Amino acid sequence: MLCVRAISPLRSIQSPAPHTTLLLRFPPLSTPKAAALVLHLCQCAWPLLLRPSLPPWKHSMDPISIGVFISFPLYIPASPPPFSATATPLLPRQMAGPVSVSRHAAVVAVLVLAAAHGALCGSSHVAELAAGVVARGGNAPSLRAPRANGTGAGADDGPAPAPAPSGLVAGCGCGPRPAPWQFLNQKLAALWPVIQAFKKTITCDPLGVTATWEGPDLCSSYFNGTKYKGFYCDFPPDANTTLTVASIDFNGFGLCAPSLAGFVDQFPDLALFHANSNNFSGDVPDLTHLPFFYELDLSNNNFSGPFPDAVVPLGGLLFLDLRFNRYAGAVPPAVFALTVEALFLNNNGFDGRIPDSFGSTGAKYLVVANNQFTGPIPRSIYNTSATLSEVLFLNNRLSGCLPYEIGLVEGLAVFDAGGNEIAGPIPLSFGCLRDVEELNLAGNQLYGQVPDVLCLLAKTGKLRNLSLSDNFFHSVGYHCLELVRSRVLDVRRNCILGFPDQRPPLECVAFYADPAKHCPFIPHIPCDLPGYHHPPAKAALMPELPATARGHGQTQGQGGGN
Repeated sequence: MLCVRAISPLRSIQSPAPHTTLLLRFPPLSTPKAAALVLHLCQCAWPLLLRPSLPPWKHSMDPISIGVFISFPLYIPASPPPFSATATPLLPRQMAGPVSVSRHAAVVAVLVLAAAHGALCGSSHVAELAAGVVARGGNAPSLRAPRANGTGAGADDGPAPAPAPSGLVAGCGCGPRPAPWQFLNQKLAALWPVIQAFKKTITCDPLGVTATWEGPDLCSSYFNGTKYKGFYCDFPPDANTTLTVASIDFNGFGLCAPSLAGFVDQFPDLALFHANSNNFSGDVPDLTHLPFFYELDLSNNNFSGPFPDAVVPLGGLLFLDLRFNRYAGAVPPAVFALTVEALFLNNNGFDGRIPDSFGSTGAKYLVVANNQFTGPIPRSIYNTSATLSEVLFLNNRLSGCLPYEIGLVEGLAVFDAGGNEIAGPIPLSFGCLRDVEELNLAGNQLYGQVPDVLCLLAKTGKLRNLSLSDNFFHSVGYHCLELVRSRVLDVRRNCILGFPDQRPPLECVAFYADPAKHCPFIPHIPCDLPGYHHPPAKAALMPELPATARGHGQTQGQGGGN
């Protein structure tokens, strides 16, 4: 059992830390009460990792999508069961029934859970028992005991290893090669020279991780050993009696190597490769021949150049994280056609227009922040309504009118386009974003009145934070006044008469006198809005401007446009 996934688009731009964190791994449980205890344990553990000062599952001003996976294998089956270790967070109400195992395993699991629960949730009398349970992170070792024969492989696996590729190990300084019979199976014997050859290319290892890459025990972590840190084993779907390396997790190791080619691509059964916060560079190797591969995290490294071509053909990819590197240039349109559920491209040097294929993405979490993208937000964004939950465009050089189509993305929970050059009034369609919790449009060139239909979402929807500072709004609606008072709405540095911390009057006059581009107003709300009524006429008035200074927003009514 795993308590594993935290995906936070907002956190992804604030810190290069990895998205994937594995807390605990337990044997499967056989009772609903045990499964419920795991859920409660995860609820207690996440705040300790993410923000200790907040109660479980609460992260104000920093919404983080937290899921609990109840899972066992590293591989994704052809038809994933309810407890599949995919990249999609599972909410408690989505969790299915328990897995059937022996009564002994269930008793052991419940005891371990109780101890860990005491350590993480405040019961000091059992905290000592849980100390050895918490994993180090990454794809943590399980508590499964080694098999009676000590092999962990099926009876059909022969001891004879595959011959090492010519010249792969010569002069690598990796010590004597283990005898063939010392490996668990032929697959692992074939991987030993690959690891040793890569070890030779590593030029820095601040944590001494590579010192553990010795001997024949490549799957040491599977049996709770300490050898071969960063390598985790499981049984591949096409050979379910043969233990092999299924995941490589180098998150936070700080390793330096000029290239990953000839290493990652030499693990035929690899499903995940995580390398957050290292010093890797070079080209991303071709991984299309790895049939089970579905997660790639190269964030916070020294990769540079154009978008890596080797990533585009990875049709089975579910999680792609390239943030905090030095990539530059245009993002190929095909990237947004990938099957990923999480796509993080932020904090690079990507530029050019965001392609119209943006609307083809099936991602739930998508971050392109802190790049150099130009042009408008693609109107094709409305095609993402069935999947997109959180999207971050902030701190680019995007321009054009704020698309009306954004309001058609029904499941949107976080939308952030702050720090750009986007113009126009806020479309009335934004009032249909009933699930939106965080909306940031600060630092743009938006104008007109802040529409009441948007502010009403704080009552009828889930809106908790609305940032519209550093724009040119001249008034706010009736319900917006309430949000300003409760500090849900930030309208500092605008042009609203009588409000504190506004722009100088001459700056506002100059802006309204010379509109850079007029954005059309669409006086249509594409949904029913219970409880919405037109505000009183004296909600907030437009400042007195010269007749020639009213080019912006004279026909906008309650705001809107595209």
